[in-house]
Amino acid sequence: MKCYNCGAQLSEVSFCTNCKRDVTLYKKIIYMSNRLYNEGLEKAGVRDLSGAIVSLRQSLRLNKENIDARNLLGLIYYEMGEAAEALSEWVISSNFRDEGNMASEYIGMIQNDHAGFDVLKKCAKDYNGALEMCVQGNKDLAMIRLKKIVQTNSRFVRASQLLALLYMDSSRFDEAEKEISRSLSIDRNNTLSLRYLQTIQNLTDPADSEKKGLFKRDEEPTRYVIDNELIIQPAGVREPRSGSMGTIFNIFIGLILGLAVMYFLVLPTRINAVRDEVKASIEELQTNLDRKNADIDKLQQDLNDVNNERIRLEEELGDYTGEQGTLADIDKLIDAANLLVSTQDYEQVGDMLWEIKSSVDPSQLSESCSRLYDSLLAYVSPQLSERVSSAALGAYYASNFEESGPLFEKAYFFNESNADLIYFAAVSYEKSGDKEKAKKLYRYVIDTYPGTYIEGQSSIALNQLEGENG
Repeated sequence: MKCYNCGAQLSEVSFCTNCKRDVTLYKKIIYMSNRLYNEGLEKAGVRDLSGAIVSLRQSLRLNKENIDARNLLGLIYYEMGEAAEALSEWVISSNFRDEGNMASEYIGMIQNDHAGFDVLKKCAKDYNGALEMCVQGNKDLAMIRLKKIVQTNSRFVRASQLLALLYMDSSRFDEAEKEISRSLSIDRNNTLSLRYLQTIQNLTDPADSEKKGLFKRDEEPTRYVIDNELIIQPAGVREPRSGSMGTIFNIFIGLILGLAVMYFLVLPTRINAVRDEVKASIEELQTNLDRKNADIDKLQQDLNDVNNERIRLEEELGDYTGEQGTLADIDKLIDAANLLVSTQDYEQVGDMLWEIKSSVDPSQLSESCSRLYDSLLAYVSPQLSERVSSAALGAYYASNFEESGPLFEKAYFFNESNADLIYFAAVSYEKSGDKEKAKKLYRYVIDTYPGTYIEGQSSIALNQLEGENG
């Protein structure tokens, strides 16, 4: 464990032996974070994934740099089908510590499996679409989309839960129970899944059938009095009606004759009429359907054109308003001028001009901004050129080529009349191993300073580098 103040290794005493800071509370926080991580690891081992997520989040709340807890949290999210959340945790973990961190390997595995990751992203996007359909009341379409999601990604717990809820809404309890069982096989103690399962069991329990009207009570026997005698008629038994047998026979004969007349005379005519009406309705519906399809195709084409134009305009707007846009560079230029007027801090103004030059071609700025840029550069260059050149030479002779290359470039930025600066920048990049950058600067020297000594030396160096690649 390292001291939070100076980074020295802590001993068993309650203070840092290097900076003498009291680390008692800090140690308790780190120990508690590690204990919560172990608790989350135990829960994950028995597939209590939702419980493990709670413990790991508490661990990270105490120590956001707990790499093991963050990596395990990402694995749990990935197991539950939440690829985006898993990738987010691993990226944060790799930013805290890059070397010897399993998060980098996890990210590499996902990046190498482009097809698999695209499938997981599509599942997440389709899930959000299904959720929006439910809000709009299109439950049937949402159910169809969720079925495809769980078939593609069977570990997507939230999709299984939402599909089970839609099954319950349509009284398809067996299918709902199947989906809940699928989610519980991944996360055994998921509170929402257990609540859904309990609801399904309550709705399908025969003990509640009387409340649901699934079974009727036995009918009570009928009681009535005739001539001071109590007559009890059993349930389900009905008293036969009295009547003449001849009357019943006549009714039967009349019914047969009526059916015969209907079958041979009325029914064929009615069937033909209905058939003609159905045929006409089908033709009308087909015509309307063709017209609607044509309208839909046209509207879809118009929508595609609008979307393409929107994307183009958003990209064009981003070029102006983004962090690297033209407006941002103009703001930096104005800030540099204000800083020079108020503080005379040549070095900071020079750094700001160097940053602007690195992000945008000054010739692309407006005429007034370009004049301001040139004026500021001309004003601070004499103050900074010698200073940056000395720093670059010091790094070069100390064999610190990774530092001397950018410094020579910056020194040349402030003094373009000194061609040796850009040449030594190319040499530094070559010695530091950045061959492509070195070749680019050698070509610049050859094109800019023909007939000079450094042009000849650059040609020799460039031929050697290209010969190595060849």
